[in-house]
Amino acid sequence: MDFFMQSLLLIMITLLVISIFVLNQKNQSGTKTLPPGTFGWPIVNETYQFLFKRIDHFLQEKHKKHSSEIFKTKLLGEPTVVLYGPNANKFVSTNEPQHVKVWYLRTQRMLFNLPDPDQPHGKKAAKQDAVVAAAPVKILGFLKPEGLVRYMGCNIESIMQQHFMKNWEGKTELKVYPLVKNFALSLAYQFYLGIDDPLHVAKFGSKFDDLYSGIYAVPANIPGTTFHRAMKAANEIREDIQLLIKKKIDDLSKGIVMNDLLAHIVGAVEDGKYVPKIEISNIIMGLMNSSYTPIAITLAFMIKHIGLGPQHIYQKIVSEHAEITESKGAGAALDWESIQKMKYTWCVAQETMRLYPTAPGAFREAVTDITFEGFTIPKGWKIFWAMMGTNKNEKYFDEAESFDPSRFEENVAGPYSFIPFGGGARSCPGKDYTRLVILTFIHNLITKFSWQLMLPHEQVLGSLVPLPAEGIPIRIRHL
Repeated sequence: MDFFMQSLLLIMITLLVISIFVLNQKNQSGTKTLPPGTFGWPIVNETYQFLFKRIDHFLQEKHKKHSSEIFKTKLLGEPTVVLYGPNANKFVSTNEPQHVKVWYLRTQRMLFNLPDPDQPHGKKAAKQDAVVAAAPVKILGFLKPEGLVRYMGCNIESIMQQHFMKNWEGKTELKVYPLVKNFALSLAYQFYLGIDDPLHVAKFGSKFDDLYSGIYAVPANIPGTTFHRAMKAANEIREDIQLLIKKKIDDLSKGIVMNDLLAHIVGAVEDGKYVPKIEISNIIMGLMNSSYTPIAITLAFMIKHIGLGPQHIYQKIVSEHAEITESKGAGAALDWESIQKMKYTWCVAQETMRLYPTAPGAFREAVTDITFEGFTIPKGWKIFWAMMGTNKNEKYFDEAESFDPSRFEENVAGPYSFIPFGGGARSCPGKDYTRLVILTFIHNLITKFSWQLMLPHEQVLGSLVPLPAEGIPIRIRHL
């Protein structure tokens, strides 16, 4: 009898959960015409498919099922509408903050100490926000082309020369990805923090890897989990930056002139007060996190495809950089005018970013009921803006899986079809930094070395971010 009653109770609980789930879906839809799709299973929703399957495959499966570039789902417990395609890219880019506002994952809020949107700031937080408002102005000015070239013109060349001398000169074989990761992080430390100590950089290299991996992890801060490692790394990086901030404040008070970004932000004053250390550390940590790994991934796969061929891609890059070297003079530092002449090389970089996107998309929240493509996105629902949703879509790119830089040379991509740096008010502030670093690195590489791939068909790992399984081993020859 006990077994019968327990079984009956289990069945009743199961039916109750299913009924609540179905009723919840109906209540959330009301009389509105919601996009096609489902919320998945209770509790887990469709979070697993989103986090652990390749995002482009996830989008393809949904498009095949719904024949639409807009669909509803439930991610991390939030009713979410996924948007992609040129119309979606234009809509989100041009409707912030009137119709949509930025929304951060719980992992992002925890890692970067961002405010919880469900909790009121209060007077103290509002006052702190006003003080911090000066910092972004400093950042944007520092990241403009003229600011980048003024600071990085000689520094990037010096770091580049040291990198190639230490890691490439005298070598016949090497793995590209670990080396470009080390270079990108070393440059970020120099540019953002004014630190050129290799031991200091090496100490924090793995911590930034852990931090980056934690953004799209399950937010379970339990020892042994990806997110726990990310939280530990975030705390250690933040503490390190706060110690550097204290030193910058002391140095600035002594009249010492410094040209790194941290020194510029520390000098941002509102009502006679420095921007709070915790806010500065979060800003800097976020900027470094968003630039270091994407630059390394793009450089690694760019080098792979230049070596993979076809040969005319390599020859066009060589010719372009030979002309630049001749016009500026051998040994002279690159200026922004030289960078702008690297048109074909940038086409190669764009094609690399198209095939190997480093950011799958971004979250937003509907601030009012939105009508898009004939469907309603209810106020308060989350929006996952899948910016990379067009990248490998034959509808927007012919032979989308093939590597063909000429598609950007000929401007065949339609408006809003390819936006690797986002768009609108929140487009990536580091896009000029990224462009400068990638093109300068390739210039130095292509004028010094030739190379061959050792594993032309190397596997690409990663569900949300592409990673080379073996680090892209190559054979090199000094020119």
